[in-house]
Amino acid sequence: SRSTPTAGAAAALCARRIREKAHKIAAHLLEVGEDDVAWDGTAFSVKGLPGKSVTMKDVAFAAYTDVPEGIEPGLEATYYYDPPNLTFPHGAYIAVVDIDKGTGAVKVRRFLAVDDCGNVINPMIVEGQVHGGLTEGYAIAFMQDIPYDSNGNCLAPNWMDYLVPTSLDTPHWETDRTVTPSPHHPLGAKGVGESPNVGSPAAFVNAVVDALSPFGVEHIDMPIYPWKIWKILREHGINE
Repeated sequence: SRSTPTAGAAAALCARRIREKAHKIAAHLLEVGEDDVAWDGTAFSVKGLPGKSVTMKDVAFAAYTDVPEGIEPGLEATYYYDPPNLTFPHGAYIAVVDIDKGTGAVKVRRFLAVDDCGNVINPMIVEGQVHGGLTEGYAIAFMQDIPYDSNGNCLAPNWMDYLVPTSLDTPHWETDRTVTPSPHHPLGAKGVGESPNVGSPAAFVNAVVDALSPFGVEHIDMPIYPWKIWKILREHGINE
């Protein structure tokens, strides 16, 4: 699934509520005031007395068996996050392609992508989302179409006609990112995954059109099948 900033914000705010409740329960277990309790990432302890502590496991058990007066049992939270404004992830994409004049096949020589999804929480997931989005953008530009005949029958009803790129088809992606935190989000994060597959098809098509511009080509409908390019070259006597 693609990550969304709204879901991330709700999860983060839920976690904060749970931590606040856990803090109260820890103070109850340690028999001190809440201001005297410190959290070090693994356990709650009394300030100045690190030896006197309780773990999150202890707190979680107490949340259902020994909660202080006025605290509802359980260690869970629900939060509905309604952002005050939209987040705007963005990116820049450059494609370099070679065209086989004999077959019309397009080979992607290089593809460079620079994305910005705000503060990155998990770099590996972000990289995977970008790679997946770019691969889908490649499929949109060159491989995938859902045509219908005059009777409304789908002419691409299976994976033989509606192609999904494999690792053998997928170009090598050269990626980087900038970080522009969102001011409308508690984590400063934005969505990722949609930007690459929205921006990359245009980069692919523009690269092909640029290569064919000497022949007066200004537009080609996606997907750019080899036969479309072969036909253009044939019309100009390039592949005869």
